[in-house]
Amino acid sequence: MVKLDTMSESVSIYFKCEGRMYSIMIKTKASDITLSMLKGRINKKVGFVESHVKLELSYYPLVAESNEREKCTIYDDEDLDVYLTSFDTEKRRCVLIVDVTKTRDDEANAIVPYEEKDKGKGVQGDSKTLGREEGDEYVEQPPVVTPSQFIDPWEDGLTLRKFDEFPNKKALQEVVDRASFANCFRFKIAKSDKDRYVLKCSKEGCSWGLRATRVPHTEIFSIRRHNNMHSCSRASKSSSNSNRRGTPELVASLLHNDYPGQMETPRPKIIMELVKTKLGLSVSYSTALRGKVKAVSDLRGTAEESYKMLPCYLHMLEKVNQGTRTYMHLDENKKFMYLFIALGVSIEGFQVMRKVISIDATFLKNGYGGVLVFASAQDPNRHHYPLAFGVLDGENDASWNWFMEMLKPVIGDSSKIVFMTDRNASLIKAIANVYPQAHHGFCHASNYNRDVVAWRFMEVSRLYTVVEFEVEYNSFKIRYPNAAKYLEDSTKVEKWARCEFPRERYNLDTSNGVESLNSVFKDVRRYSLIPMLDAIIAKFSEWFNEHRKEAVSGSVANKLVPFVENYLHDLWGVAEKLKVTELNTFGLQYNVIDNDGKPYLVNLVMRSCGCRFFDIQKYPCVHVLAAFIEYLKTKDKTRDIQMHELCSRYYWTELWAMAYYQTIFLVPDKSQWNVPAWVKDVQIIPPKRKTKGGRKRTKRFASTGEKRSLKRKRTQNKRRRRHGLQWLLFGVSSNV
Repeated sequence: MVKLDTMSESVSIYFKCEGRMYSIMIKTKASDITLSMLKGRINKKVGFVESHVKLELSYYPLVAESNEREKCTIYDDEDLDVYLTSFDTEKRRCVLIVDVTKTRDDEANAIVPYEEKDKGKGVQGDSKTLGREEGDEYVEQPPVVTPSQFIDPWEDGLTLRKFDEFPNKKALQEVVDRASFANCFRFKIAKSDKDRYVLKCSKEGCSWGLRATRVPHTEIFSIRRHNNMHSCSRASKSSSNSNRRGTPELVASLLHNDYPGQMETPRPKIIMELVKTKLGLSVSYSTALRGKVKAVSDLRGTAEESYKMLPCYLHMLEKVNQGTRTYMHLDENKKFMYLFIALGVSIEGFQVMRKVISIDATFLKNGYGGVLVFASAQDPNRHHYPLAFGVLDGENDASWNWFMEMLKPVIGDSSKIVFMTDRNASLIKAIANVYPQAHHGFCHASNYNRDVVAWRFMEVSRLYTVVEFEVEYNSFKIRYPNAAKYLEDSTKVEKWARCEFPRERYNLDTSNGVESLNSVFKDVRRYSLIPMLDAIIAKFSEWFNEHRKEAVSGSVANKLVPFVENYLHDLWGVAEKLKVTELNTFGLQYNVIDNDGKPYLVNLVMRSCGCRFFDIQKYPCVHVLAAFIEYLKTKDKTRDIQMHELCSRYYWTELWAMAYYQTIFLVPDKSQWNVPAWVKDVQIIPPKRKTKGGRKRTKRFASTGEKRSLKRKRTQNKRRRRHGLQWLLFGVSSNV
């Protein structure tokens, strides 16, 4: 028995060979050690020529209460795993027994003992030099390399069999190219035409070869002959294809192998390193980028194919998601113009959402121009709740009017509906035309100098009482007269001031919520049409699943969504310390003195407070919470009120869970599509490509309120005043 090495990244093995004990350490995990690897290390340790000897490994297994111990022979990697993982309670493993058999009787140097290898070296009689001392039994000696005239045959790494089929010749070429780079062999094309593809090794005398032929009346290529063993040396280079370069097709093939079915792959720089590591090949940044794009196109088709497959895709989307509405508009030449999608799950879930809808558009970067449009609500826990999205040819009167017309069957016109958008003139006009009963709020902060006026404007617009608003707005007009003049000339105060808005828009004062969706899908905007739709729907499905689990994760006692529950929890300690006077026991009216000494009238029955936070946000403020605590102390209650009853039903976890209880399903692969013939017959012509000079911009301009990266501070190239020779001799004074 020997002690087991407990190091996780190395394994120590003691073995006995021809009457002597040896030790080796393999610096890898036990699960990664193979039988061929272990035999190679033993040959190297003892000094055997691997091609001239055959090793048989065995050991005495640790079997409890066995009268006769029999050796267990290691035949394969599974037997080796059993040996490496077998040890007793004291962490000891059996000694490995190595039996040696010569495979060539005429080779005198098949086994070279250490005594003979070291004979004549060092000082005569020096036992350390001859390896005679007992302490040197476990010291690894340098092996003797016996030159061989022949190279042992080695495999090409292609796991091909006779009659294996490929969809076309290009697919076969990609497989062979990837294997040739990965296993460092070169080949030359003997014949290549529309019916045959014949390869042989570039080194003369090597028996490697491959032959494939086309199946008649198809594009399929079938393997007819494949000798997968090379008899040449990798060191013997040939110039036939030594200068071959990586192609986007090769990069895409590698990405499909390492990231199967994924449209999100690493950045081009990481792909360059991956190709170098996997295939030993250097590719340029542009090749890596084109390969990345091609990998996405292979999954869902090219940009042109996306438009042609769009009717079939929309049919399958409606089929897997019941209640989904999809609309598409073409011009008189059948050229694509507009697209609208509203998932059935979102349509049904909006019934229990606050009726505030934010709409915004962002530019596409796929080469065809146009904009990606989102219409989104906000759930009571302040998460995105997407309602509809689409693609338009631009932000103009016709496109916005079409989008709103498609949205109207999904969300009907009502005085309870509130839209929050930016000040795009076409969008404002479309909402007024299609939704005449709805109310429309504007986001004005982006029209001003962001670093000077925006933050102050947002503070003024978010005040809850009219008195406070008038005081602060008068101060704003004195400090920023140009901005105030613009507001008064361009719009009415009830369009942007929270306290003046006629309907309920809760905490939603800007369209920044839906604008953040643009940031989420900033990379997706570069995809072709169908891959972009896939990525958007997949993200929506992921959000719904996360929020569904979040909605049911709380206890039964939690009646309110986490955001409101945490808010009330934090205010409770402050509310308990406020002075409360009961004014009407039956009407549940209270007078609450705030910490600043101001009194506020609270009416629990009418759900109102003098600060108007309760009236607008629809959940208790600190004054209402203080009045409720006083109400709980009352012994003779005229009516029973629970905390969650003071909040709008939209903040109840019961309704929150109902909004997410259904699943958003993804569109399956096109090989599984079952589409009627009339859908397949719809012809769509892609829009004209729009090319611009210079490098494409991939990052959008951040909106007001969003965090923006700071510009690099100018240092050495900053312009400074000069003072002739005086500046050269004495520098510039600090007051310059």
